[in-house]
Amino acid sequence: MNALTFQIRALQPLLVTQLSSSEENSSIAFNFIPGSVLRGALINYYLSKHKVGDAAVDPECRRLFLDDFVRYLNAYPVNHQGHRGLPRPLSWRVSKDDQQNSNAKIYDFAIDFCKDLENPVLPSGDFCWKDGCDVRINGPGCYISVHNSSEDRNVKREENSTVYRYDAIATGEVFAGAIIAENMDDLQILKSLIDKEEFSLGGSRSAGYGRVRIEDIQIISDWYEYDANDEELKSGIVIMTLLSDVIVREKSGHITTDLDSVLGWSKQEAFQKTRAIGGFNRKWGLPLVQSQAVQAGSVFVYRASEVDKKLLKMITQEGIGERRTEGFGRVAINWQTQAELQRRPNLSDESSSPHTLSKESQRLAQCMIERRLRIILDQKLLDSLSWLKIENAPKNAQLSRLRLAVRQAWRKNDPELVVKHLKSLKAPKAQFEHARVDEKKLISWLMEGIDQHKIWKDYLQPGEPPSIADIKSGATETIKTEYTMRLLDALLQRTTRENRAEDGEA
Repeated sequence: MNALTFQIRALQPLLVTQLSSSEENSSIAFNFIPGSVLRGALINYYLSKHKVGDAAVDPECRRLFLDDFVRYLNAYPVNHQGHRGLPRPLSWRVSKDDQQNSNAKIYDFAIDFCKDLENPVLPSGDFCWKDGCDVRINGPGCYISVHNSSEDRNVKREENSTVYRYDAIATGEVFAGAIIAENMDDLQILKSLIDKEEFSLGGSRSAGYGRVRIEDIQIISDWYEYDANDEELKSGIVIMTLLSDVIVREKSGHITTDLDSVLGWSKQEAFQKTRAIGGFNRKWGLPLVQSQAVQAGSVFVYRASEVDKKLLKMITQEGIGERRTEGFGRVAINWQTQAELQRRPNLSDESSSPHTLSKESQRLAQCMIERRLRIILDQKLLDSLSWLKIENAPKNAQLSRLRLAVRQAWRKNDPELVVKHLKSLKAPKAQFEHARVDEKKLISWLMEGIDQHKIWKDYLQPGEPPSIADIKSGATETIKTEYTMRLLDALLQRTTRENRAEDGEA
């Protein structure tokens, strides 16, 4: 298939809104640019440039945009080398502890179900780049903003103002798009139409959203969306991976998410998700009819002997289902061939040289990082205290003595003082053994929590530490001790108040 490939650079945040079950005043953007959005923008630009009043009347306009001769694929994020990513297969699994690990081993359950993998989960990231057994997974950056809409823009009051939250694609993100067609002349026309042009995509354009620039345009003959593997897998199976959302109808005409009823095959395994698909027609000023689609990245496993080879070849080239002109229905066959893959860090992380700051800037950056870290830890502290509870708590006298030891350990930065206090207990020790926290004996929870840093690890430790340029800073031992003691102090204080309230009721 001939293809016109190009890159789309976001000059402003992009708000191509997907259907969401969140609150009505929130808009969440797709993490890619749908082919329907590109097609709509190009139709509008063509009509304006060629002074065409009705797209359905102009023969060239009909051929380029309406008659299914030209197809506008989704624009997916690019990696550091400018290569177009593809949706991460939903059959990939990693250990839960390795979900964020950029060097984790990935197991493809569509090829081999790994029984030894404990707590299997999907690896983080939405788009992938494969190179043999090596794979890199990433996604575009997000821009979150809050807007206040009022009847009078100069007056903000609760009764006449509405707050909107937008989760948009961040400025500067780059996506790779493709337009495919049999006729090379059609691609030449489209190339001349978009070469080095700027467009507006998505919503809230008057609020500073949606401006993009088209770059790096090429026309490629015999273009392939993925590295095809025509050979059957050794196990005699065929693996079909959806490279875009798929909308199909069963024989009765109803939308269905069961591909078997459309293809006439019986799947052995399926790793699939569905989502609601809508849209907006700017010409009519109305939303499009919503329908249920099988989500991109879904994987279906079929027995090779039961598959119609002619139909398989046709859907590989032409796609499957409805709205294929807008990028729906793209399919890959046997793109997944390895049972185990090795995740690698993203190329941008490997090859980009860190920014070097001056000494003065380094000191400022260090202060900013620590402040940010403390904000994160304060939130973790509040979250943990919202559900931690001491059951069958010791008497207030013992809680107060322990609290004094906690505060002294905090002040002297010596958590062993708490351990020494617990070891010195004699008769009151039974009260701490009888009490429970998080389904453990209170004394064991305290001793292990301090000696083995389990309180820090289980309730306070943040994920990726904040960083600025080449300055990275994790929590120091002093910060770990401070927040561990703060958590204990707050928990003991609250338990003391609860004990007093119970005694008052009694």
